Amino acid sequence: MRPSPLLAEGVRLSLGVVNLALLEGTVTMSANIEALRVLHRIHIQLTDLRSRLDRGPIQLNAAAANVQRLKGCCEAAREALVRGKMVADEKQLHLQEREERIEKHQANLNKAATNKEYQAIQEQIAADNQANSVLGDEILEALEKIDELDAQVNAANADLSRGEQEEQRVQQTVREATPLLEADLARLTGELNETKAQLPEDFRSEFDRISAARGENALAPMEGETCGACYQTLNPQTVNKLLLDQPVFCPSCGCLLYLAEDRSVGAS
Repeated sequence: MRPSPLLAEGVRLSLGVVNLALLEGTVTMSANIEALRVLHRIHIQLTDLRSRLDRGPIQLNAAAANVQRLKGCCEAAREALVRGKMVADEKQLHLQEREERIEKHQANLNKAATNKEYQAIQEQIAADNQANSVLGDEILEALEKIDELDAQVNAANADLSRGEQEEQRVQQTVREATPLLEADLARLTGELNETKAQLPEDFRSEFDRISAARGENALAPMEGETCGACYQTLNPQTVNKLLLDQPVFCPSCGCLLYLAEDRSVGAS
C-alpha cells in the first residue's frame, strides 16, 4: 500500500524542520566555541595590560629609590672628602708646630752653657727632623688620598645626575603610557562583556565563575587530545563532550576547554 501524497509531504516537512533545528544548533554551538577562543585572547591581552599598568608604579618607585641611594652615596663621598681634608690639615699643623720648635731649638744652640746641653739640643733637633720627615710622607699620602676622594665625589655626582635623568625619563614614559593602557583596558573590557553576551546563560555562568578566580588561566584549547594548559591527555568522554560543545573542564588543572582553531564542533 502506497502512502498518500499528504502523508509523504508531512514527513518531508517534519524532516526539514529537524534538519533546520540541527543546523541552527550547530551554528549556535560553533558560535560558542568561537566566543571562548575570543574570550581567551581578550583575557590574555587584559592580563598583559594590567601587568604593564602595575609595572608603572614599580618602575617609578625603583627609579626614586635609586636616586635616593645615589644621593646617599654622594653624601658619604663628600663626608669622606671632608674627613680626609681634616686629617691632612691636622698633619700639616703638627708639621708646622715641629718646624717652629726646631727653629727655637736652633736658636737655643748658641745659648747652651755646656757641651752636654748643646748635645741634648742637637739630639732634640734631629729627633724633630726625623719626625717631620715621617709626617711629611704622611701628608703627601693624605693629599693623594684627598685627590682620590675628590674624584669619588665627582663620580658620585655624575652617577646621581644620570640617576635623576633616568627617573625623569621613567616618569615621562609612565605618564605618557598610562592613559593609553587604561584606554586599551577599557576597550578590551567592553569587548569582553560583548563577547560573553554571546554565550548561553548557563554556559556564561560557568565562564564567569572560573574566569573571576583565574583570569586568563581559566581557559585553554584542546590540542590534539590533550589540555593546552597542563598537557594532560583527555579521556574520550571528555573529548566527545567538548566536540558536542558542552562545557568541559580539564580533570587535571580545571581549565575551561575549547576547541583549537583547526578543530570544529562535531569533527573527530
